[in-house]
Amino acid sequence: MKLRYTLPALILALLSGCSSYRLAAPVQEKYRDLAIPVLKSTVTQAEAEAVLTHSLRREAISSGEFNIVTKDKASLIMEGVVISYSAKPVRYLRRTSGIPAEYRVTMSAKINLIEADSEAVVVPEFTCEAETTAVVRDDLPTAKAAVLSQVATRLARTILLETSIRLDK
Repeated sequence: MKLRYTLPALILALLSGCSSYRLAAPVQEKYRDLAIPVLKSTVTQAEAEAVLTHSLRREAISSGEFNIVTKDKASLIMEGVVISYSAKPVRYLRRTSGIPAEYRVTMSAKINLIEADSEAVVVPEFTCEAETTAVVRDDLPTAKAAVLSQVATRLARTILLETSIRLDK
């Protein structure tokens, strides 16, 4: 009797976890060759634009939705500017009142996509933001570098998802 209900419930639970997977890339074939030159930056965080550019390229390759190519072979060019980066303390060490132990880090960027041949705007400028939490142990510079990479990866995923949605319209 238990098996009669357990097996369908197990199958349903396993399949519900796959509901967000895509079997085919939603990006039109003519827009799959994407160039991502190094983004610009208006923030003071060192290398924010380089880390986000690297994360965008890596995530685009791993998602399989885009082929990352040079500008001369691209059908689309992604342009953007890192417009904000902030790290705010959210928790402090108990034994010392002034030393942060945990930060909430946010990063945002403005992105647009242009057609490589005609330089026409395919996706008008949009803004995306991502955030993450960083725990600082004894080494603040290492923690800052690690959290920059984490928030850039999250932002890259958000940008690429939004890009796919806007290209599909």
